[in-house]
Amino acid sequence: MGGNSEISLQLSAFDQKRLYLIFEDARTMKLTEDTIENLASQYRADTAKIPPEIKKAADFQLCSLCPGKNTDGLCFALQPVLPFINDIDKYVSYDKVTAIYRDDEALLHVAYSTMQEALQYISILGLIHYCRVGRQYRKYFIGVVPIAGSEETVRRIYLNMYWIHKGNQNEIHSLIERFKSDIVSTSANQIKRLQLLCKNDAFINTFYNAQVATEILSMDMESALKQLFSASDTE
Repeated sequence: MGGNSEISLQLSAFDQKRLYLIFEDARTMKLTEDTIENLASQYRADTAKIPPEIKKAADFQLCSLCPGKNTDGLCFALQPVLPFINDIDKYVSYDKVTAIYRDDEALLHVAYSTMQEALQYISILGLIHYCRVGRQYRKYFIGVVPIAGSEETVRRIYLNMYWIHKGNQNEIHSLIERFKSDIVSTSANQIKRLQLLCKNDAFINTFYNAQVATEILSMDMESALKQLFSASDTE
């Protein structure tokens, strides 16, 4: 399925919310909400699936920011990742894949992208919806389409911040600094855990991209958006 090839999809096959991946060898992987939560709950209940030498490693332990840091629990952010490592680890970050994402409005978004870009949904899910630190930022991700790319994701997050905080730049800048500090820390620790589990870099790089996205967000986004809208007006 090359970059210039026509993609033919039976859209009724993608009837559940979230992500589907179609690989170059025609294999399909379903990463829907129900599938992820069901598999993640199995890992929560049975951590024996993880080799004991990895569980004991210093880089595998909970973040210092985590409310459960003094327990022996499994990192929450890792739970939506673990069930798919064996399948995803067959690919490298720059391998091409067709990604289909069904959003909350039942709209389908299709992108032909790299693995690290397509897996952005999983990194957001882990760092923002499962992580006990990242959950405080969930409302800023409303309407984000993960397969749209990092720049578009950052724009949407900033616009959500702007709307929720009614354009108060002091509040927005303070929020962005906290967000950047938290996500850089949690994603860096997630990368260390994945380096213990993965042979290839698809999952690792998608969490690295989360760090890059926070760097973009911490730039002068308001000026950048003004320039973007101004350019649209002159076209």
